[in-house]
Amino acid sequence: MRTTLTAAGVAATALIALAGCSADSDADATDESSAGATTEATADAGAAAGADWPEEITLALIPNENVTDLVTTVAPLTDYLSEQLGITVEGVVTQDYQAAVEAIGSGQAQIAIADAGSLAAAEDMYGAHAVLQDVRFGASQYASMFFTNNPDKYCDDEPVMATYGATGQEFLYCNGTAEGEDNSGVGPVAVDALSKIEPGTTVAFGNTTSPAGYQLPVLALEEQGVNIDDLQQVPVTGNDTLLMAVYNGDAEVGFAYWDARSSIDAAEVADLGEKVVVFGLSEMYPNGGVVLSDELPEDLRTEITTLMDGFSEVDPETLQEIFDQTDWVPADAAAIDLAREVNSRFSGQ
Repeated sequence: MRTTLTAAGVAATALIALAGCSADSDADATDESSAGATTEATADAGAAAGADWPEEITLALIPNENVTDLVTTVAPLTDYLSEQLGITVEGVVTQDYQAAVEAIGSGQAQIAIADAGSLAAAEDMYGAHAVLQDVRFGASQYASMFFTNNPDKYCDDEPVMATYGATGQEFLYCNGTAEGEDNSGVGPVAVDALSKIEPGTTVAFGNTTSPAGYQLPVLALEEQGVNIDDLQQVPVTGNDTLLMAVYNGDAEVGFAYWDARSSIDAAEVADLGEKVVVFGLSEMYPNGGVVLSDELPEDLRTEITTLMDGFSEVDPETLQEIFDQTDWVPADAAAIDLAREVNSRFSGQ
C-alpha cells in the first residue's frame, strides 16, 4: 500500500528528482488488437483539439524497488497514451510522492500516479484534478487491520479461521472481522476493541506517513481515548516487519493494511495466521490513483482520463506490473476528502 503525503511537508521539503523513461520501447507489450479499435477515433479527437493541446506532456510516478524495472514497465502505458492522443507522453520517475506533487505544481509533469494523500494535496495546493483511483483485489479503498498475539485480551469471541480471497490463505480473525468465506476487509469493525490497549503496552506502528500502519490507527486510538504517548511504541518500516514484530513478541499489537499477512512467505512462517490474530478494522481509506494538472485543457483531461480508465482492457499485464493493481475507476470525491482529513491531521509529522 502506498504511504500518504502530508500537505504541509510538500511545499517545504519536496525535492524533484526526475529521471526520464524511454517512450521508444517495444510497443508489442500493448494489446494491439484492443488498442486499434480506438486509435482512429482518439487520433481524430486529438486533431480536432488543434493548438489547444500541448505537443508533449509528462507522466510522473515513483520508483519501485528497481527503478529500471519501472521505466521498462511504464513504457507501454506512455506509448499507448502517445499513440492515442497524438502527442508525446514522456514518463519520468520521481524521488517520492511529494516530488510527484511538486512536479505537477511546477509544470514539470501534467499527469501523476500517486497515493490518495498526494491526490488531495495536488488538488488543494495546485488546483489539480484527481480523476481515477486504483483498484486492487476488486476494491478502490482499504482498511487498516488491528492485530495481536494476545487474542484472549482483545477478542470478545473465539477467533475463527477465514479465507483471504485474494490468495486463498486462511488466517485467524475475531470480533466479527471475518467468518468463513465472508472476508471482505470492509471496516470499520470492532474499533472499540482498541480501548483495551493499556498505557505501557508495546505497539508496533509503521512510518508516520503510512495510512494503514500509523495514521488511521492513531485516529482510531484517539477516538477510543487512548493516548499514543502513553504507549511503548515500536517503530518499524514495512508491513512485513510490523507483522513479524507482533509474531516475535516484540509488540503486543500492530497495524497494517488488510490482509498484509499474505505478504509473508508461508513457507518461512507457516503459523503466522494462527499466532497473529486480526481483532479490528479501521475506517476505509482510498487507494491512490491518477491526478491531472489544471494546466491541461479540459477536453484533454477528459481524453486522458478515458484512455487510462480503459487501459486495463488494453494491457492488463502492464497495469498489474506498475502498481500491482487490476484497474482504474473514477475517483470518489468523498473518499479523497478522507485523505484530505488525514493530511490535515498529520501535517508537519
